[in-house]
Amino acid sequence: MQTLWNSRDTLPAYPPLREDLHADAAVVGGGMAGILTAYALHTRGLRVVLLEGSRLASGVTAHTTAKITAQHGRFCERLVHDFGFHLAQQYLRANLCAVRQFRALVRQKRIDCGFSDESSFVYAAPDGPSLTRELEYALSLGAPARLVKPEGLPFPVRETLCFERQAQLSPLPFLAALLPELTVYEHSPVRDIRGHAVRCDGGTVTAEQIVVATHFPMLERFGLYDLRLRQERSYLLALTGAPPLPGMWLDAGEEGWSLRRSGRYLLLGGGGHRCGENLGDSYDRLRTQAQRLFPAAQEAFAWSSQDCMTLDGVPYIGPYSSSAPFLHVATGFGKWGMTGSMVAATLLTARLTGEDYPYADIFSPQRFFPSASISAFWEGAGYAVRGIGRRLFVPAQTAAADIARTHAGIVQWQGKKYGVYRHTDGTLFAVDIRCPHRGCELTWNDDEKSWDCPCHGSRFDYTGHRLSEPAKAALKPCKDFPQEI
Repeated sequence: MQTLWNSRDTLPAYPPLREDLHADAAVVGGGMAGILTAYALHTRGLRVVLLEGSRLASGVTAHTTAKITAQHGRFCERLVHDFGFHLAQQYLRANLCAVRQFRALVRQKRIDCGFSDESSFVYAAPDGPSLTRELEYALSLGAPARLVKPEGLPFPVRETLCFERQAQLSPLPFLAALLPELTVYEHSPVRDIRGHAVRCDGGTVTAEQIVVATHFPMLERFGLYDLRLRQERSYLLALTGAPPLPGMWLDAGEEGWSLRRSGRYLLLGGGGHRCGENLGDSYDRLRTQAQRLFPAAQEAFAWSSQDCMTLDGVPYIGPYSSSAPFLHVATGFGKWGMTGSMVAATLLTARLTGEDYPYADIFSPQRFFPSASISAFWEGAGYAVRGIGRRLFVPAQTAAADIARTHAGIVQWQGKKYGVYRHTDGTLFAVDIRCPHRGCELTWNDDEKSWDCPCHGSRFDYTGHRLSEPAKAALKPCKDFPQEI
């Protein structure tokens, strides 16, 4: 997919690692969180090596909506209920601080990245939830919040909760301004971390401190993150010809729409779902809504993103595991990766340099709050049980001959199930339908033409190539699968 960001902006290219190095800190993962963390550590005088398995900012960062806001939906009341007032206030203050840090960094380095101060709005539809209690909780926590009269939306709204002095930018030019000061290696996937040694195909980086800022934590022997994270997909259109819409807008309900302007484009988002549960109509629903709301607009770009969600909705930032004090993690930003990345960079830099960070407790990966986590934990366990059970006990119902071009199905052949895709030229591509991560049965995502895992969010294209972790391996193709069956 070509997104609004990676179509307009280009980051410099870097070589793969081809030698053994020593550093004060190694940062694994070259997205927004990894680059910000490496830059922050570098400014404190540490020798830092940044390792990226593919191209810098080619994952979630290139697919972001690039909203920099501490207003994470209708969240204040939930935070207080789940964590108590003190920790809820930590979360809000950390994210408000992150907004200010983005603003200060852009101004300090005079970065030309389309940065603008914007108000952030959560709106309630006429039949949606009231925002009065959310306002009360937001004000009690210290948020710059007020109820305002909605202006400019092309549909009726019951009420609107505004956070003032939030922001937006174009992410890749912003990151490009930070990179010249860093030591970076691309196309250097980390194969393993043993002690202080970070091993890639072309060399090893030995570091006093290691930060894992990959989308999904890569080390499975620590932290049990695959049991504590789920992945969700979301969809976006960039429209031209839509009327001006000031600010950044998000529905207070679960199934609503998000809107914001970026230059001459209007970004319309919605249709999200847990990875592996797609009905194949997310883009169609977005396009129908775009036509209804902005009939004169034209679609310029369409893309999707995938976000890691923690059990309780708050990122894991801090010690990767209690058994490895030199190893650190930043993950689970949900759909708020811009401020989450800045929080991670600030918190981890303080931790690695012995400085104080007053908001660290709420983000601790070792936390567990039953009221916020237990239902999500059992829900995730249920997906895993169903995914494995479906693979083992539910026979395939599709015949290869019935699969239309550009579509796929699960086919039983010689006593085994395969995921079978029919290409535009009629060629069949068959792959093992078992996810190599934990063995769950994959499902077909017709929007993205990919095989997705409903258990932990691994994704693969129709040839079996891995698109998303936590799976480490590709799907096994069945080269003997008959073209006529």
